Amino acid sequence: MAEALEKFVKPIPIMQWLVVVVLSAHVVTAESALGASDAILLILALLAGNALLLYGLPKLISPGPIPAILVIVDTLLVPAMLYITGTSGTDIFVVYFGIIMIAGAAGNLKRALILASITCVAYFGYSVFLFVTQHRPMPVGTLLIRLPFLLVMTLFYGALAEFAQHERAHREKLAHDAMHDELTGMPNRRHLLGTLSRALEEAKRFNSPLSCAVIDVDRFKYVNDTYGHDMGDRVLKDYASILAVQSRGYDLAGRMGGDEFIWILPRVEKEGALAAAERLREAVEEFQFGNETRTLKLTTSIGLTTYVPDETENPTPAQILKVADLALYMAKREGRNRVSHLPLLDSKDPVSESVPAQRT
Repeated sequence: MAEALEKFVKPIPIMQWLVVVVLSAHVVTAESALGASDAILLILALLAGNALLLYGLPKLISPGPIPAILVIVDTLLVPAMLYITGTSGTDIFVVYFGIIMIAGAAGNLKRALILASITCVAYFGYSVFLFVTQHRPMPVGTLLIRLPFLLVMTLFYGALAEFAQHERAHREKLAHDAMHDELTGMPNRRHLLGTLSRALEEAKRFNSPLSCAVIDVDRFKYVNDTYGHDMGDRVLKDYASILAVQSRGYDLAGRMGGDEFIWILPRVEKEGALAAAERLREAVEEFQFGNETRTLKLTTSIGLTTYVPDETENPTPAQILKVADLALYMAKREGRNRVSHLPLLDSKDPVSESVPAQRT
C-alpha cells in the first residue's frame, strides 16, 4: 500500500495536479462561450490526458526526461486552454508559477533553469500574441517584474530539490555501507544476523523450513601467507561472485568476516539445501581463482543445518549459526571440500547462545 501511494505523493505529480486543478477551476468559472457539457468534456479530457502523462508515460520511457516533457506540455497547455475558453486576457501568472515549481522539482538545477527559460519565453510570447491579435497593451512593467521572479524562484526550487536529492543519495549510501561488506559488496554480519532473525520468524509463522549454511574457503590462510593479501582479497571477491550466482532471488548470502560466509535459504528443506550446497562446492572446485599472472585451484567446506517447525520448537538465530558452524567444523575434520549437515537440537536442549567467532 505504501509503495503504491508513494508515486502519487512525489513532488512532480503533486505540482502537476495543482496546475490541472487551477486550469479546471478556470474552465468552470470562465465567462465564455463554452456550454456546461463542453466544459465538463474539456475537464475530463484534461484529467485523462494528465493521468496518462503521469502514470502511463513512465512505463514507456525512462523517468529522466519526464519532468521536462510535463513542463513543455503545460507551457503549451495553459495558453491553449485560455484561448479555447475565450479568456485569453486572463492573468496566467499563478498557473505558470506552478509550472516553474515543477521545473524546480526536477531535482537538477541546470535542467530547471532551461525549462524555466522556455516557460518565460512562452509567457512573453503569449503577451506578444495578445498584443498583435487583440491590440491589448503589452504589460512591459509586469513582465519585467514577473519574469525575473520566475527565474529566481526556479533557482530556489531547483537548488532545494537538487540538495534534497544529494542528501537522499548520501543517506542511502551510508545505509548501504552500514549493511554491506566493503571488500565484496555482500551483506555484512549485521545485515545477515538481522535477516536470519526475520527469516526465522517467518518460518515459524508460516510453518516452513529454513536452512542456513556457514561456509569458508579451504586453506585460505595458506593463500594469504604464500601469495599475499592482495591475492587473498581477489579470492574473496571471486568467491563472493560464485556464491551470488548460486543463490536464488530470495536467498541471502553474505560475508561474516575473514573467509567465512553465511548463506540463508528460506523455505528450503534438508535435501534441497544439501543439493544447493553441493552445486556451490562443485562450482568453487571448478573455478580458476587468481589473476592474469597466477591462477589457483581452491575448494570450500560447507556446514548446514535446517529448521523444521515440527521438529524444533523455538530455536534462536544464535542456535542456528552455532549448529551450522559445528557442521562446518565436521566437514573440515573429515577432509575439507565437502558438505556436512547437522540437525538442530530441540530448544529444551539448549545450544550456546553465542554467535560463532570469526574464523582465521
